[in-house]
Formats: sequence, structure tokens, C-alpha cells
Amino acid sequence: MKKILCICIALVLSLGCMCAMAEEDLQAQLDAANAKIAELQAQVDAYYPYYAAQVLATYGEDGVIWLKDIQAEYDAVAAQYASYGMDLAAYGMEEFVKKDLITTAVENAVILAKAEELGLMDYSEEALAEFEASAAEMAEQYNQSYMSYFYPDAEEVTEEMQAEADAYWAANGMSHDDLVKSLKDDAAFNAIYNYVTKDVTITDEDVEAAYKALIEENKANYTDDRTYNSDRTAGVAIAWNPENYRAVKHVLIMFNDEQAQRYSELQSTLSSLNAEKAALEAPAEETEEVEEVEEAEETAEPRTIEQINSDIAACATEVEALYSQLLPTAEEVIAKFNDGAAFEDLIAEYNADPGMKSGVSAEIGYAVTDTASSYWEQAFTAGAMAIANKGEISAPVYGSNGIHIIWYMDDVPAGEVALDEIRAEIETNAQEAKLQTTYADQIDAWMEEMNVQFFFENFGLTAA
Repeated sequence: MKKILCICIALVLSLGCMCAMAEEDLQAQLDAANAKIAELQAQVDAYYPYYAAQVLATYGEDGVIWLKDIQAEYDAVAAQYASYGMDLAAYGMEEFVKKDLITTAVENAVILAKAEELGLMDYSEEALAEFEASAAEMAEQYNQSYMSYFYPDAEEVTEEMQAEADAYWAANGMSHDDLVKSLKDDAAFNAIYNYVTKDVTITDEDVEAAYKALIEENKANYTDDRTYNSDRTAGVAIAWNPENYRAVKHVLIMFNDEQAQRYSELQSTLSSLNAEKAALEAPAEETEEVEEVEEAEETAEPRTIEQINSDIAACATEVEALYSQLLPTAEEVIAKFNDGAAFEDLIAEYNADPGMKSGVSAEIGYAVTDTASSYWEQAFTAGAMAIANKGEISAPVYGSNGIHIIWYMDDVPAGEVALDEIRAEIETNAQEAKLQTTYADQIDAWMEEMNVQFFFENFGLTAA
């Protein structure tokens, strides 16, 4: 508003200066100028509420984040979620997504403004040429994608088809110029990140602090066996191990596809039979009020417990028969181990579990404990924990994928892991954390410097 008034005043005064002002006309001209200013002020006052309602955030001298731009972004996000059958409002995500879009837009605008101020967007001719070439390559890929989707049988691309594709991508913010701008902006973001973090280093104190923090984090999180095993099998650095875990490896003699399919069918049938049996053994209580019906529907006579048990036994016999097809191989593994074969060699020869062939688990084994776990299936855990001594193997363990022969490899030492054992991972994590903190703090400082103001209420959001 101040800018508008200044322009108006300057305009009125400049017009006045073009005329020779007689002493006696001065007051009249000043009165006319004041009247014009008042008129313009009234117009500004009338239109300002409409203008203000279109603003979601301001920054710097005249930076504005407009409602229409964020609304378009939100509509695109909502449409993407809707394509997966999710409604943002119904899932309670609408406010979060809207605020995130506004905040991200302001942060990006501030970063780009700073990049320009620091000269980080003064691209060389070579860089500009690379942007143009990359944008042209991307545009060609988009064009081919459009043609293959909308005109899969076209022998050639006509001018009309090309114009249609160009209009489509332009409407979606992916014209050649849009792509060039996006590439320039990405380069600016990278340049700003490198500028802010170029002098970041970590000290021994940083590493020690990160190590101690990880120990406390592990203690809090690893009361859940699933979290512990998930981190362990993913190769995440672990600074503290819970008690009563043992490391095991195994040979899995796996069902073939036909056997696996039949096993699944039998388990489904057993589940239904057990549910039927439970319902018969504990019938639902009869209600006091019985509805009157005009015609009683004919219902099948309920099956007896004996009939159900017979079917369960038949299914169990067939399941046992499936395992019996794998048992000779399992017994062969056990025999070779008892004759002195290294279990690692038996894994290489017989095992069908990918986790034992490569990756972290192939080196350190799986961690099992006698506490209830949802990470490993119950039969596997029970079989592993039943092994009496380290270095011994289990009897054949019948699981959902076939038969396991499990080797008690070692105990997992409980408590803190020595820093030197995981120093490399701790240093990497500490360095990354310090880089991210340094960068985030600088962005926050620039946001404050540019006096960022949010107007969430214009998007139907609470101010906080």
C-alpha cells in the first residue's frame, strides 16, 4: 500500500511540476493533489481486502506466496492420493499437507532469493547450455510418453498431435521453459547447500555424543523385538543389544510352487474348521427376545464335533505328507553336519532362503529370543531356542515355507557395543546430522531475516 501511495504522490507532483505554477494557484493545485490522493487511497482501501485474501505468505521486500499457486499444488496432491482411494480430509491429512506446501514454497523462495543475492545463480554459458540440452532431452521423453499413451498406433506424429502434447505438458508446468527453470533452481539449491555446509566438520565430542544418543535410542526402541530385528537385518548401526538373544543361521528346504499352493489351501481350510469347531463348542448366548418370522428358512443340520475333528485330522495328515516330501533332504543335511560338514557349506549347498545367501544376515545370522515375537514365525523361534548348546543344530522344524535346519551360531552380547566397533557408522551419522542441522539453522535464520509472515487463515487453516 505504501508503494502505491508513493507512486500516486509522485505522479501528481510530477504532473504539477510540468505546469508553471503561479503563486496564487499553488494552494488550489495542492488541494487538487490531496483530493486525488484521497480518491486513490479510497480505491486502495476498497481493493486491499481482496488482494490480502489471496496471499498465503510474504517474505523480503515484495515476495509473495499466492493462494492460487498453492491451491493448484494441493489439488494435484489430493488427486494423486485419490487415485489410491485416499481422501486427504477423511484421513485427517488436509491441514498438514496444506501447511507443508505453504512452508516448503516459502523456504524454496527464500533459498532462491539468497542464491541470487550471493551470485550462485550466475550460471556460465556452459551450464546454461547443459540446462537447455537436459530440458530438451526430458521434453522429448515426455513427448514420447504422451504419444505412446494417447496415440499408440500412430505411424507418425502430426503437427496437431505435437501441438496437443505441447499444450498438455505446458498446462502441467512441464514446458521446455518450465524444465529449464526447474534445472536452474535445482542447481541453485545444491549450490546453497554446499555454500552453507562447506566448512562443517565433526569432532571427537560430536562422535561421542552421537554414540551415547544412539545407545539411549536403542534402549528405548529395542523393547520391541520387531524394531530390533528390522534394524539388525537392515544393517543399521546398533550401539546396544537387548538381553537373551542368540544368533542363528539355517538351511531352508523350501516347498516348490505346487507344494506351497497346497499348503496355503490346507492352512486356510484348517483355519475355517477350527473356527467352526470353536463356534460349536462355545455357542453364542441366545437373546431373550426372539423375532417372529412368517416363514422359517430351512437350515442345514449343524455338523458334529466328531465330523469337524475328522476333517481337521485329514488336513493335518495331508500337511504332514507335504513335509514328508522334504524330509529326506533335511535328514541329509543333518547327517552331513553330524559327519563334520561346516554349516556354512551346507547353507551354500542346500539353503533356499535369500537372507542366508547375501547381505548382513548372511554374515551375522538372525537374532531370536524366547520372548514373544512377531518378526519370526513361532515355529522358527521355538526351534531355534530349543537347541541346547552353541554350535549344535535343531531337529527338522516345520515352517510355513518348508523345513528349517537351524544352527545355534552364537549368543548376541547384551548391552553396549564398543564405539570402535561401529565408529565408521557413528561418524557418518554424526556428520550427516551436523550438516542437516547447520543447513536447517541457516534457512531458519534467513527466514527470520526476510521477515517471513504466514497467513494460513486464507487457506482455511489455523494460524498455529
